Amino acid sequence: MTASTNSLDWRTILMLSRPGLWFLTVWLYLWPTGGHWYVFKTFPFYVGLLLSTLPFNLLMFGMNDMVDFDVDQLHVRKGNYTWGARASKSELGQLPPLMAFSVLCPVIIIIAATGRVRSAIWVLGFFLSNILYNVPPAVLSRKGPWEIPCMVLGLSCITMFACEVNNVPSPSIGGWMFHWLAIARGQLYGEVIDIDDDAQVGKNTTAVKFGKLRAQQLMLALTVCEILVCYAQLASVYLTTYYVLDVLVQVCSASKRWGRIQEYKLAIFRVQTILRVVYLFYAWPNRVLA
Repeated sequence: MTASTNSLDWRTILMLSRPGLWFLTVWLYLWPTGGHWYVFKTFPFYVGLLLSTLPFNLLMFGMNDMVDFDVDQLHVRKGNYTWGARASKSELGQLPPLMAFSVLCPVIIIIAATGRVRSAIWVLGFFLSNILYNVPPAVLSRKGPWEIPCMVLGLSCITMFACEVNNVPSPSIGGWMFHWLAIARGQLYGEVIDIDDDAQVGKNTTAVKFGKLRAQQLMLALTVCEILVCYAQLASVYLTTYYVLDVLVQVCSASKRWGRIQEYKLAIFRVQTILRVVYLFYAWPNRVLA
Protein backbone atom coordinates (compact mmCIF):
# COMPACT_ATOMS: atom_id res chain seq x y z
CA MET A 1 0.00 0.00 0.00
CA THR A 2 1.33 3.43 -0.89
CA ALA A 3 0.58 5.84 1.89
CA SER A 4 -1.09 9.09 0.85
CA THR A 5 -0.85 10.85 4.22
CA ASN A 6 1.85 11.36 6.84
CA SER A 7 -0.31 10.02 9.66
CA LEU A 8 -0.29 6.34 10.55
CA ASP A 9 -3.68 4.65 10.48
CA TRP A 10 -4.51 1.32 12.11
CA ARG A 11 -4.69 -0.50 8.80
CA THR A 12 -1.10 0.49 8.02
CA ILE A 13 0.04 -0.39 11.54
CA LEU A 14 -1.58 -3.82 11.27
CA MET A 15 -0.07 -4.35 7.84
CA LEU A 16 3.39 -3.37 9.10
CA SER A 17 3.14 -6.09 11.76
CA ARG A 18 2.62 -8.78 9.08
CA PRO A 19 -0.42 -10.73 10.44
CA GLY A 20 0.26 -13.37 7.81
CA LEU A 21 3.48 -14.21 9.66
CA TRP A 22 2.21 -14.01 13.24
CA PHE A 23 1.97 -17.80 13.41
CA LEU A 24 5.75 -17.99 14.03
CA THR A 25 5.84 -15.87 17.19
CA VAL A 26 2.51 -17.28 18.39
CA TRP A 27 3.78 -20.83 18.00
CA LEU A 28 7.10 -20.06 19.72
CA TYR A 29 5.03 -18.78 22.64
CA LEU A 30 2.65 -21.77 22.68
CA TRP A 31 5.31 -24.42 22.05
CA PRO A 32 6.69 -24.84 25.61
CA THR A 33 3.18 -24.85 27.10
CA GLY A 34 2.29 -27.98 25.10
CA GLY A 35 0.24 -30.42 27.15
CA HIS A 36 -0.03 -28.03 30.11
CA TRP A 37 -3.76 -27.48 29.85
CA TYR A 38 -3.94 -25.47 33.06
CA VAL A 39 -2.40 -22.44 31.32
CA PHE A 40 -5.75 -21.79 29.63
CA LYS A 41 -7.18 -21.00 33.05
CA THR A 42 -4.58 -18.34 33.86
CA PHE A 43 -4.77 -14.65 33.02
CA PRO A 44 -1.02 -14.11 32.32
CA PHE A 45 -1.12 -16.78 29.59
CA TYR A 46 -3.53 -14.70 27.50
CA VAL A 47 -1.61 -11.47 28.05
CA GLY A 48 1.57 -13.19 26.88
CA LEU A 49 -0.28 -14.67 23.91
CA LEU A 50 -1.54 -11.21 22.99
CA LEU A 51 2.01 -9.86 23.25
CA SER A 52 3.20 -12.51 20.78
CA THR A 53 0.84 -11.19 18.10
CA LEU A 54 0.90 -7.53 17.04
CA PRO A 55 3.31 -6.11 19.68
CA PHE A 56 6.25 -8.47 19.10
CA ASN A 57 5.76 -8.47 15.34
CA LEU A 58 5.38 -4.70 15.10
CA LEU A 59 8.63 -4.38 17.04
CA MET A 60 10.46 -6.92 14.89
CA PHE A 61 9.16 -6.03 11.44
CA GLY A 62 8.62 -2.33 12.09
CA MET A 63 12.22 -1.86 13.15
CA ASN A 64 13.37 -3.80 10.10
CA ASP A 65 11.21 -1.69 7.76
CA MET A 66 12.67 1.50 9.20
CA VAL A 67 16.21 0.34 8.40
CA ASP A 68 15.45 -1.47 5.12
CA PHE A 69 13.50 1.38 3.54
CA ASP A 70 15.86 1.39 0.53
CA VAL A 71 15.54 -2.28 -0.35
CA ASP A 72 11.81 -2.39 0.46
CA GLN A 73 11.15 0.04 -2.38
CA LEU A 74 12.28 -2.70 -4.76
CA HIS A 75 10.07 -5.45 -3.32
CA VAL A 76 7.01 -5.78 -5.55
CA ARG A 77 5.32 -8.09 -3.05
CA LYS A 78 4.99 -5.28 -0.49
CA GLY A 79 1.56 -3.84 0.28
CA ASN A 80 -0.32 -6.69 1.97
CA TYR A 81 -0.83 -8.36 5.34
CA THR A 82 1.89 -10.96 4.80
CA TRP A 83 4.84 -8.94 3.54
CA GLY A 84 4.04 -5.58 5.09
CA ALA A 85 2.92 -2.10 4.11
CA ARG A 86 4.69 0.11 1.61
CA ALA A 87 4.91 2.92 4.16
CA SER A 88 6.60 6.31 3.83
CA LYS A 89 9.60 7.40 5.89
CA SER A 90 7.31 9.79 7.76
CA GLU A 91 4.96 6.97 8.72
CA LEU A 92 7.79 4.67 9.76
CA GLY A 93 9.22 7.46 11.90
CA GLN A 94 6.06 7.35 14.03
CA LEU A 95 6.54 3.68 14.94
CA PRO A 96 8.96 3.80 17.94
CA PRO A 97 6.42 5.17 20.48
CA LEU A 98 3.79 2.70 19.24
CA MET A 99 6.22 -0.21 19.46
CA ALA A 100 7.27 0.77 22.98
CA PHE A 101 3.69 1.23 24.18
CA SER A 102 2.37 -2.02 22.66
CA VAL A 103 5.17 -4.09 24.23
CA LEU A 104 5.61 -2.38 27.61
CA CYS A 105 1.92 -2.35 28.61
CA PRO A 106 1.45 -6.16 28.47
CA VAL A 107 4.83 -6.72 30.15
CA ILE A 108 3.88 -4.44 33.05
CA ILE A 109 0.53 -6.25 33.39
CA ILE A 110 2.28 -9.65 33.44
CA ILE A 111 4.78 -8.55 36.09
CA ALA A 112 1.97 -7.10 38.21
CA ALA A 113 -0.06 -10.31 37.89
CA THR A 114 2.75 -12.83 38.41
CA GLY A 115 5.53 -10.99 40.20
CA ARG A 116 7.97 -12.65 37.78
CA VAL A 117 10.28 -9.79 36.83
CA ARG A 118 12.50 -12.21 34.91
CA SER A 119 9.88 -12.38 32.16
CA ALA A 120 10.88 -8.81 31.27
CA ILE A 121 14.50 -9.92 30.85
CA TRP A 122 13.52 -12.20 27.96
CA VAL A 123 11.52 -9.40 26.34
CA LEU A 124 14.61 -7.22 26.70
CA GLY A 125 16.64 -9.98 25.05
CA PHE A 126 14.20 -10.03 22.13
CA PHE A 127 14.45 -6.24 21.86
CA LEU A 128 18.27 -6.21 21.97
CA SER A 129 18.51 -8.92 19.31
CA ASN A 130 16.40 -6.73 17.02
CA ILE A 131 18.67 -3.78 17.78
CA LEU A 132 21.71 -5.87 16.81
CA TYR A 133 19.91 -7.13 13.71
CA ASN A 134 18.78 -3.74 12.44
CA VAL A 135 20.49 -0.74 14.02
CA PRO A 136 23.99 0.66 13.31
CA PRO A 137 26.77 0.04 14.07
CA ALA A 138 25.96 -3.69 14.28
CA VAL A 139 23.31 -4.00 11.51
CA LEU A 140 23.78 -7.77 11.42
CA SER A 141 20.98 -8.06 8.85
CA ARG A 142 23.51 -6.75 6.32
CA LYS A 143 26.50 -8.70 7.58
CA GLY A 144 25.82 -12.32 6.74
CA PRO A 145 26.07 -14.94 8.10
CA TRP A 146 25.68 -13.24 11.50
CA GLU A 147 22.04 -12.33 10.89
CA ILE A 148 21.02 -16.01 11.15
CA PRO A 149 22.25 -16.73 14.72
CA CYS A 150 20.98 -13.29 15.75
CA MET A 151 17.50 -14.17 14.49
CA VAL A 152 17.62 -17.60 16.12
CA LEU A 153 18.63 -16.20 19.51
CA GLY A 154 16.10 -13.38 19.35
CA LEU A 155 13.15 -15.63 18.59
CA SER A 156 14.32 -18.10 21.25
CA CYS A 157 13.73 -15.33 23.79
CA ILE A 158 9.99 -15.57 23.04
CA THR A 159 9.97 -19.22 24.07
CA MET A 160 11.91 -18.52 27.26
CA PHE A 161 9.51 -15.65 27.96
CA ALA A 162 6.61 -18.12 27.66
CA CYS A 163 8.33 -20.52 30.07
CA GLU A 164 8.71 -17.76 32.65
CA VAL A 165 5.20 -16.31 32.30
CA ASN A 166 3.46 -19.70 32.42
CA ASN A 167 5.83 -21.37 34.89
CA VAL A 168 6.60 -24.31 32.58
CA PRO A 169 9.99 -26.02 32.03
CA SER A 170 12.23 -25.26 29.09
CA PRO A 171 11.70 -27.64 26.13
CA SER A 172 14.02 -30.55 25.41
CA ILE A 173 17.25 -30.12 23.46
CA GLY A 174 15.63 -32.00 20.56
CA GLY A 175 12.78 -29.50 20.48
CA TRP A 176 15.22 -26.59 20.57
CA MET A 177 17.36 -28.04 17.78
CA PHE A 178 14.31 -28.60 15.59
CA HIS A 179 13.14 -25.01 15.99
CA TRP A 180 16.60 -23.49 15.62
CA LEU A 181 17.06 -25.31 12.32
CA ALA A 182 13.56 -24.33 11.16
CA ILE A 183 14.17 -20.65 11.98
CA ALA A 184 17.56 -20.66 10.23
CA ARG A 185 16.10 -22.32 7.15
CA GLY A 186 13.15 -19.92 7.07
CA GLN A 187 15.50 -16.94 7.32
CA LEU A 188 17.62 -18.27 4.48
CA TYR A 189 14.53 -18.98 2.38
CA GLY A 190 13.44 -15.35 2.66
CA GLU A 191 16.93 -14.17 1.75
CA VAL A 192 16.98 -16.32 -1.38
CA ILE A 193 13.68 -14.76 -2.47
CA ASP A 194 15.13 -11.26 -1.95
CA ILE A 195 18.63 -12.02 -3.21
CA ASP A 196 18.53 -9.80 -6.31
CA ASP A 197 17.02 -6.77 -4.58
CA ASP A 198 19.34 -7.15 -1.58
CA ALA A 199 22.41 -7.35 -3.82
CA GLN A 200 21.27 -4.26 -5.72
CA VAL A 201 21.35 -2.07 -2.58
CA GLY A 202 24.43 -3.71 -1.06
CA LYS A 203 22.63 -5.68 1.64
CA ASN A 204 25.14 -8.48 2.23
CA THR A 205 22.95 -11.24 3.60
CA THR A 206 24.15 -14.82 3.79
CA ALA A 207 22.35 -15.60 0.53
CA VAL A 208 23.99 -12.64 -1.24
CA LYS A 209 27.45 -13.63 0.03
CA PHE A 210 27.06 -17.32 -0.75
CA GLY A 211 25.18 -16.92 -4.01
CA LYS A 212 21.80 -18.44 -4.85
CA LEU A 213 23.04 -21.98 -5.57
CA ARG A 214 25.13 -22.33 -2.42
CA ALA A 215 22.39 -20.75 -0.32
CA GLN A 216 19.95 -23.35 -1.65
CA GLN A 217 22.48 -26.08 -0.90
CA LEU A 218 22.77 -24.74 2.66
CA MET A 219 18.97 -24.85 2.96
CA LEU A 220 19.07 -28.46 1.81
CA ALA A 221 21.74 -29.27 4.40
CA LEU A 222 19.64 -27.66 7.14
CA THR A 223 16.66 -29.76 6.06
CA VAL A 224 18.75 -32.94 6.23
CA CYS A 225 19.77 -31.93 9.76
CA GLU A 226 16.08 -31.50 10.61
CA ILE A 227 15.43 -35.04 9.40
CA LEU A 228 18.14 -36.36 11.71
CA VAL A 229 16.74 -34.40 14.67
CA CYS A 230 13.18 -35.56 13.95
CA TYR A 231 14.29 -39.18 13.79
CA ALA A 232 16.95 -39.37 16.51
CA GLN A 233 15.79 -36.75 19.02
CA LEU A 234 12.03 -36.43 18.57
CA ALA A 235 11.30 -39.98 17.36
CA SER A 236 8.60 -38.59 15.08
CA VAL A 237 7.80 -40.72 12.05
CA TYR A 238 5.48 -38.04 10.65
CA LEU A 239 8.04 -35.23 10.83
CA THR A 240 10.83 -37.45 9.51
CA THR A 241 8.70 -38.48 6.52
CA TYR A 242 7.55 -34.92 5.93
CA TYR A 243 11.07 -33.53 5.72
CA VAL A 244 12.32 -36.42 3.58
CA LEU A 245 9.58 -35.50 1.10
CA ASP A 246 10.56 -31.85 1.45
CA VAL A 247 14.14 -32.71 0.48
CA LEU A 248 12.86 -34.59 -2.58
CA VAL A 249 10.81 -31.54 -3.60
CA GLN A 250 13.87 -29.29 -3.21
CA VAL A 251 16.06 -31.63 -5.27
CA CYS A 252 13.42 -32.02 -7.98
CA SER A 253 12.90 -28.25 -8.12
CA ALA A 254 16.61 -27.77 -8.82
CA SER A 255 16.71 -30.50 -11.48
CA LYS A 256 16.18 -29.65 -15.15
CA ARG A 257 14.50 -33.02 -15.65
CA TRP A 258 11.80 -31.94 -13.20
CA GLY A 259 11.53 -28.34 -14.41
CA ARG A 260 7.72 -28.47 -14.54
CA ILE A 261 7.57 -28.76 -10.75
CA GLN A 262 8.32 -25.02 -10.66
CA GLU A 263 4.81 -24.43 -12.05
CA TYR A 264 3.37 -25.99 -8.90
CA LYS A 265 5.81 -24.46 -6.41
CA LEU A 266 3.27 -22.05 -4.92
CA ALA A 267 0.66 -24.82 -4.59
CA ILE A 268 3.25 -27.09 -2.95
CA PHE A 269 4.18 -24.30 -0.51
CA ARG A 270 0.51 -23.81 0.43
CA VAL A 271 -0.02 -27.53 0.99
CA GLN A 272 3.12 -27.68 3.13
CA THR A 273 1.92 -24.74 5.21
CA ILE A 274 -1.49 -26.35 5.78
CA LEU A 275 0.14 -29.65 6.80
CA ARG A 276 2.41 -27.86 9.27
CA VAL A 277 -0.46 -25.96 10.89
CA VAL A 278 -2.64 -29.09 11.12
CA TYR A 279 0.24 -31.03 12.66
CA LEU A 280 0.73 -28.41 15.37
CA PHE A 281 -2.77 -29.17 16.68
CA TYR A 282 -1.55 -32.73 17.25
CA ALA A 283 1.95 -31.83 18.43
CA TRP A 284 0.88 -29.36 21.14
CA PRO A 285 -1.32 -31.62 23.34
CA ASN A 286 0.97 -34.61 22.79
CA ARG A 287 4.15 -32.63 23.54
CA VAL A 288 5.87 -34.03 20.45
CA LEU A 289 8.17 -31.01 20.14
CA ALA A 290 8.50 -30.20 23.83
